[in-house]
Amino acid sequence: MMELIQLLRTVTSKTYKMIRFKIDAESTQLLDRITSIYKFKRDTVTGRIAIALSISKGHSFDDIEEIFSQDGREYTPTSNIFGKIISNVDNFKLYKTIIDQYYNRELPETEFIYLYKHHLKDGLKLWNNQLDNLDITKGEHFSFLIDPIKEGLTLRSQVVQTSMGSTQNTSVNEFKDLLTFELGNTEDGEIVEIRINDLREFDNRNIAIAGMAGSGKTQLIKDILYQMSKNSNHELKFIFFDYKSEGNPEQLKTFLDATKCKFIDIVKDGGLEFNPFLSISLDERQQPFNINAFVDTIATFVPNVGVVQKNILKKLITDLFKSKKGSYPTVNELFTLLEEYYDEHKTKPDSLYAAIQDINSNIFNCNPSNSSILDNSLYLNLPPDLSDTLRQLVVFLLLRYFNMYFSSTNDCEPNDYIFPLRYVMVIDEAHIYLKNKNARKALEDLLRLLRSKGVVIVMLSQGVEDYKTKDFDFASQVKLPICLNIQNKDYKEISNFVGTPSSKYKLETEIKKLDSGKGLINIDEPKLIELRQWWKTQKDLN
Repeated sequence: MMELIQLLRTVTSKTYKMIRFKIDAESTQLLDRITSIYKFKRDTVTGRIAIALSISKGHSFDDIEEIFSQDGREYTPTSNIFGKIISNVDNFKLYKTIIDQYYNRELPETEFIYLYKHHLKDGLKLWNNQLDNLDITKGEHFSFLIDPIKEGLTLRSQVVQTSMGSTQNTSVNEFKDLLTFELGNTEDGEIVEIRINDLREFDNRNIAIAGMAGSGKTQLIKDILYQMSKNSNHELKFIFFDYKSEGNPEQLKTFLDATKCKFIDIVKDGGLEFNPFLSISLDERQQPFNINAFVDTIATFVPNVGVVQKNILKKLITDLFKSKKGSYPTVNELFTLLEEYYDEHKTKPDSLYAAIQDINSNIFNCNPSNSSILDNSLYLNLPPDLSDTLRQLVVFLLLRYFNMYFSSTNDCEPNDYIFPLRYVMVIDEAHIYLKNKNARKALEDLLRLLRSKGVVIVMLSQGVEDYKTKDFDFASQVKLPICLNIQNKDYKEISNFVGTPSSKYKLETEIKKLDSGKGLINIDEPKLIELRQWWKTQKDLN
């Protein structure tokens, strides 16, 4: 705590200036009226709530040129207009940062004060107009105040947040027996068997596969999924995100039948039977956090969605959930509300409008009678007919739900070193998401948070270097890295991916042998494997 206080003092001492400004007479009169009605001790309390109210409505004054009259109250450095944080440290820096983020640029002090006055006056007018329509004798003015205070002013950094936070005793199916699958054969003919949920061999069950096009990584993961499904008596369900759209139901028929998996082409099949709003809690205490995370996910993948648009979307989704009174809204209802908002405020369609419109174009079937998406194994085809933005957004809206759902369950309880398994997620072309800073954070959360929940996460990418970024080493959260034939056969990169070998010479020797259909693992020692490939297994089944 002392370190935090010292930091705040240091930052403030470097950035805080002696702020002095006047507001106009109308704002002063509104301040005094509202302060008197609520019996606040100081008018500065009223001012801070008015600022929050204006920004929470998504109002912007960037393009408005207006010269404020200076015939109202003057505020000086001792007026406490911005309030105090800790140990008497002024909140000026906090408010400056909020307005900077809201307008997506660092504002000079004069422009900050100008916009501050605008939002103050706007918030006071909104508040005053509401008071004119409320019965103060019945305390309705306090009821009005509770909502904007509860919603708050949460202008956070653009981070995809996937966790719901609370833990509940959600019932979920578990496969509690030992699950094994074969990777292939070594050069000596030894079968390489993976006991994926044996705690004596793996303390987490995440898998990463690196291999360039034609290396056999897709055929390998299909064979692994087939074995997992078969060896669990089809109890362990999975979802495969096919970003490359490499198959159709006819070509994949043997795989789909063998795994009892449902194929869904998100365009041709009229959308996925899933409501993305299921990742938002109906609990009013938890809901604002979930809505913020949902909006952050949209902003991560949709270009040019700034703070103003995020606040508009948060407000509309919040209003939508309130209007549904305990049930889930649909994407169509959100788009209808967004259309009305843009029309009412004479706002031109922008990237946010286009994104919600796209999601509403038969991408999700939000019928409340849909069965749970977790009930069946799914092969989700994401065809190139969809934009990259839309495909990535669909994947992460689903990942948000999976993280929320499984995070709300109790941790799995091992029995005799066997760790129960609940679900498998396969993320193809993971390098696309690993290049996005905010998406990386979401994947990092998935790997860390769900390891205790019995969820196996498999990532496929083109190179081993994709898994190591400047802010996180994904290989550190993976216990079964498999290196197939890759373009960059740099020893250091591969060693970092598969783990430090017992023999450098052995690893260097095996790297040189990498070719299509072959893979390298480093369990006990580096081993080159002739990998199992689904196309070969399929021939045996037929």
